[in-house]
Amino acid sequence: MRKLLFLATMILVAALSAASANAEQKEVTVWSWFVQSTMEKSIAAFEKAHPDVKVKYTYYNYSPEYITALKAAAASGSLPDVIGLQPGSLTQQYRENLEAVNDRAAKQWGDNWAEKIFPVNRKQMLMGNPKGDENYYIIPQESQVLCIWYNRKIFEKLNLSAPKTYDELKAAAKALTDNGYIPMFQGAADGWQNENVFLMLANQFSPGIVDKAQAGETPWTAPELVAAMKAWKGLFDDGIFQQGALGAHAYPTGAQLFAQGKVGMMALGSWWMQESKFPPPLSEFVQNMDGFDFFYLPPVKDGNPASPPVGGIDIGYGLTKNGGKNPEAWTFLAELTSGVGLQEALNDLNDLPAFEGYSPKGDITDHVKELSARFMADLPKAENQRFASPAVAEALDNALAGVAAGSIEPEAALATVQVATEKALAVK
Repeated sequence: MRKLLFLATMILVAALSAASANAEQKEVTVWSWFVQSTMEKSIAAFEKAHPDVKVKYTYYNYSPEYITALKAAAASGSLPDVIGLQPGSLTQQYRENLEAVNDRAAKQWGDNWAEKIFPVNRKQMLMGNPKGDENYYIIPQESQVLCIWYNRKIFEKLNLSAPKTYDELKAAAKALTDNGYIPMFQGAADGWQNENVFLMLANQFSPGIVDKAQAGETPWTAPELVAAMKAWKGLFDDGIFQQGALGAHAYPTGAQLFAQGKVGMMALGSWWMQESKFPPPLSEFVQNMDGFDFFYLPPVKDGNPASPPVGGIDIGYGLTKNGGKNPEAWTFLAELTSGVGLQEALNDLNDLPAFEGYSPKGDITDHVKELSARFMADLPKAENQRFASPAVAEALDNALAGVAAGSIEPEAALATVQVATEKALAVK
């Protein structure tokens, strides 16, 4: 009888202990388009350091799933604790739903914490804030530099080299097409990729002109921007982009085709290196990035320079009003952007760091190290990639789509962006 009583007591104690542990474990909810396999590693490292916290992550493709989910959740007041953000327009779209993180960050990292962030990122963190608002609503996790990636094995097979002129770019596109490859895959159904290419073009004609235009210092109908918009149309007309680009998406379709060796070139960025760290099986091109290298878009007009590096914050995170009520949410955000979570992301080559003092660790080939070093050397001189106003970004997206489709002329399209800019500046 005493033995049975002892066993019953032990079972009761174990049950109460388990119940107590479950009751004490806190939960943090996170939404993002951040690669799920890498995020799982970041979460595992965080939960190991904070065993009393459980992180629940929901992954979305960025466009349109993530954008649609955020809109719906914001409208219903059901945003998660932490959300993935890009600086400027996306952050500003949800600023009313976000906590200013200045005080939390100063307490976490010291009063001079922002100085540890690369300057181009620091500038973007305030983009679009109302006049006088020096609060930060986004903490960057990673940086990026935009470029044109190309499959160097295919290029070698076709006796091609990275193009340095527009004529060479057209010749490469024709050779790729003639040999059954997609020349340069453009997900023109995605506004973000169209914006990226337009920024490459605009900065060829006048570095920094897009920043001046969105600040109201230069009209969007300036000759340099009209020339860039005509060059954008030329990428479709000259066969640089694939047939049917207007209905195509960069992810997952384009990225999968590129990784499989079906595509010669694609406008992406430094984040493409992460493909080499995805779970196997990997293609011969993706394995250790053996099949890939990058260049900057050649000058579309004789006498112009090639596109300069364009970039800044790849991804950052914001603490929602709901997350502000959950102390563990900030703890996770801090570790994800400058702590154990960030280090795991860098080890997976997810992208470049946003905070100084971090670099990838582990098994990385000399080729990948060289690619990363080139990107890091270009990051400090990168032109701004982001837009301060959601309305201006949307107007430009519509203008780019209309010009590409041939439904509106470049100058008329840019005039619509000018109207959106004037309205946005008037409100601000």
